[in-house]
Amino acid sequence: MTGPAQRWQLVSPPQQGIDALAAALAIPPLLARLLLNRGLQTSAAARAFIDPQLAALPDPYQMADAELAAGRLADAIVAGQRICVYGDYDVDGVTSSALLYRFLGELGVKPEVFLPNRFRESYGLDSRRLSEICDAGAQLIIAVDCGSKAVAEVKEVVARGVDLIICDHHTFGDELPPATALMNPNRSDCSWPHAHPSAVGVALVLAQATRRVLADRGWFGTGRPPPRLTDLLQYAALGTIADMMSLRGFNRIVAAHGLRRLGRSSFPGVVALKRRAHLDEIASADHVGFILGPRINAAGRVASATVAFTMLTTASHEEAAELADQIEVENNRRRELQAVVSPAAIQAADNQVGREHAVVVSDPDWHEGVVGIVAARVKNHFAVPAFVLSVKDGIAKGSGRSIEQYDLVAGLREIAGPAAPGGLLRRYGGHRYAAGVTLDAARIDDFRAALVAHVAATLPLNERLNAIRIDAELTLDALSLAVVEQLDRLEPFGKDNPRPAFLLRDVVIAQLQLVGQGKDWARLRLVEQSDRPLWARQGVKAFGPAAPFATFSDGDNVDVVFRLERNNFRGEVSLQATIVALAPAGQPVQDIAPEPSVQV
Repeated sequence: MTGPAQRWQLVSPPQQGIDALAAALAIPPLLARLLLNRGLQTSAAARAFIDPQLAALPDPYQMADAELAAGRLADAIVAGQRICVYGDYDVDGVTSSALLYRFLGELGVKPEVFLPNRFRESYGLDSRRLSEICDAGAQLIIAVDCGSKAVAEVKEVVARGVDLIICDHHTFGDELPPATALMNPNRSDCSWPHAHPSAVGVALVLAQATRRVLADRGWFGTGRPPPRLTDLLQYAALGTIADMMSLRGFNRIVAAHGLRRLGRSSFPGVVALKRRAHLDEIASADHVGFILGPRINAAGRVASATVAFTMLTTASHEEAAELADQIEVENNRRRELQAVVSPAAIQAADNQVGREHAVVVSDPDWHEGVVGIVAARVKNHFAVPAFVLSVKDGIAKGSGRSIEQYDLVAGLREIAGPAAPGGLLRRYGGHRYAAGVTLDAARIDDFRAALVAHVAATLPLNERLNAIRIDAELTLDALSLAVVEQLDRLEPFGKDNPRPAFLLRDVVIAQLQLVGQGKDWARLRLVEQSDRPLWARQGVKAFGPAAPFATFSDGDNVDVVFRLERNNFRGEVSLQATIVALAPAGQPVQDIAPEPSVQV
């Protein structure tokens, strides 16, 4: 890691508050502390967090244009009009499309579905494909996970007399597209009360609202039951978690209940995907974020997103198994490409002027499908906003990822918007932490210089200290699988609800081994200070990246920040400390107060 220095911060709520919450909910004090650390300061908020209820989902009509969009979709359903769902090639776009396809299918409607190809169509709504869809007779187009900046493209569709509904969560440009209905919680007039949803979450809201409209019209009856929206939570959980949305509020409820349904899913595609990934159960958001989500994404990254969509929606177990095999091949190819591009991108950035502020790297040999993943690796390595670009025929296309303190899309708007020098970017879009850009290859150096200058001006170096937040200090004798069971109640973990991090002070490194093909992982035990033999000392197995251990060896006394997890190896479950950071014993630790009360 070459980014800013680390500072360790111990979140320390008042003991009185810990005791009161533990008593009110009849939970262990450690769990009460963790809830308070997450801004859940009342027993009602804490209870809702550890036991999210579907009944707590907001009224779908609270989202701007939801009632309008649902009314138009209901009209199309009743009249038997031709509907086309226009999605996107990432996991959020694929699951959004799958959700609406299955929802409409249960209503007796079979919509057309178009998913763009990353290598043929432009990002977002493509005017050529929209024209073809209109020519084919579509009377209603539903754009999911795209469309919020497609002002010209939407105008063209509307001018042809075709209605268009947008279900999106990306930021807008300077003008809102004149869609028939625009469902996007970023609208200034939107009263949606919960954390920023994914596009599949917005699609779920459209399904909720449409079912209500049809019910109010008396459309359901004998032989025409209302669709089961709870089954659709599987798609919503996949897209929400894999797209790294905040796991608070609406998203938390959807993710928690969707994970349970994924675990016992009867959908052929989900069953096949789990089996091919050797995933016997889905017990955590990590299984979606690190196992299932990347496989769905791989189809759109290196081949066609239609493969993943068809797998998720087919009724045939045989077809689902064949497609899951194909996706596994594509995912392995994605890994191979990523293994080549990641070190090359980091090396290219290593000597760049201004890399302490931002990084922009490019190469004509880098595969466009993996630049987003690699950008995340580069961002983590340098702890700065990073863009990785693929260049072809004089055009650079790529993705950026950002650090917590820097709003990537707001920065792009400043350096490439109307007030900025013209021609810097052809297109850009995304959200605070991730964005895509297209620009002339000749302007890459200009783009890098502008981004570096903007980050340097708006985010001083002294505000970029890499703070490691610690939830509690523990002792070796307090570590057990029973503690992990307490942590399970905080699932699903993810953005805005990270796995708890704990501190062990003045422990001893023992049995340190470097493992893995590249010897880039460390396996060890952390044991107590004692004159007894190592095997007789209190301790815990530990695992983590090898790099932080470069200056340490067996017998060294250290302070360690770690996450406590289960290690399931060949059916045997044991306790494991996964290393987050370590330092010589005596590392300074700053006490800080919990964040203010926040959304559950």
